[in-house]
Amino acid sequence: MDSRYKLVITIAYFSLAIVGIAVVTVIAIFRPDATATIIQFVGTTLAIASTGAVTFYMLGKQNEQIGQVKALANGNLSRVTEERDALQRQLLSVVGNAPKADQ
Repeated sequence: MDSRYKLVITIAYFSLAIVGIAVVTVIAIFRPDATATIIQFVGTTLAIASTGAVTFYMLGKQNEQIGQVKALANGNLSRVTEERDALQRQLLSVVGNAPKADQ
């Protein structure tokens, strides 16, 4: 993932946290009885946001690794698969021509 996307995600997360703190402060001043509910809501929202950010970051890392594997393989995997299939056919032809065990 590009570093500017990390910066955007970080800024968005901290902005969400700052807004959450401001809302909790306002609620604590005007409706102290609802403070526990709003704190739980803000905490849940931040947890979901951080989970989403980590998930998207890890998916980006996984795509980078897949791209690296494809670049390193450079067509070798299909060649290896073809060679394996040819060897399996050759083995089956040899086993098919082998005498039976009871002979």
